[in-house]
Amino acid sequence: LLPPPSFDFRMGRRTIFLVRHGDRYDYANRPAWTSSCSRLGLEQSDPPLSALGHQQAREAAAALAGERLDAILCSPYIRTVQTAQPLAHATSLPICVEQALAEFGHTPTVIVPAAARVPYIPEVDDGYLSLLKAYTVDETGSEPKQEYFRRILLLARELSGPNFRERRVALFSHAASVALVAALTKTPSLEAAGLFAPCGIYELVAEEVSMGPLTWSLVRSGDDNSGHISRNEPTTYPWGFKHVREGLAKFEAMWQEALRLGPTASH
Repeated sequence: LLPPPSFDFRMGRRTIFLVRHGDRYDYANRPAWTSSCSRLGLEQSDPPLSALGHQQAREAAAALAGERLDAILCSPYIRTVQTAQPLAHATSLPICVEQALAEFGHTPTVIVPAAARVPYIPEVDDGYLSLLKAYTVDETGSEPKQEYFRRILLLARELSGPNFRERRVALFSHAASVALVAALTKTPSLEAAGLFAPCGIYELVAEEVSMGPLTWSLVRSGDDNSGHISRNEPTTYPWGFKHVREGLAKFEAMWQEALRLGPTASH
């Protein structure tokens, strides 16, 4: 799945850097994006980065370029792939499109496959085999929100498994992936997991143990990007589950039910 770890000093430790995408073009340019989607038949849920988002992606890459990464895994959405691209340039690592990192409220059929990204983002590895092979969807073709949480639990299990032993991996995803932080660190609630700033970086580390489950520790929080990002706009802001329109309690209940049911099948 992944190449062997490259540096002997990391023996006994695995590290992940969870990165949110940068500033969204549609949030910064709503009328223009809506018009383009209508005129050209573009998918509204898959906007690219804004000019600021590209700048933020370059700044995030500069912050991570010296971390001696083994792999870059990325959500299939274009804004996350674009956010990962500068780091791929800096590290000469391919971008592995990981379906388990896709957006909250995902509709799989409206997002193009990894191979369709290659002509304009050639760093995408169209031969990578995703940890998640298929989504669970409802009659509308969308993934139920509770299934998103079970997908995140699957990803947390895989990151704690043998395929990621002694590896340092960057994961590019969306604000809702603070649920992954909750899953890995056993945070009691989604609200307690915190916020995710645009191009924020969550760094989590686990020491290898001979018996029993790994214990993940939070080294760096992604709720604040001021240490490496020079500018933000209020349209793409630090987001957490407290901001969901349907109300936090509903999603906390879904999260608890997902924990009870356990990870989705990888298919």
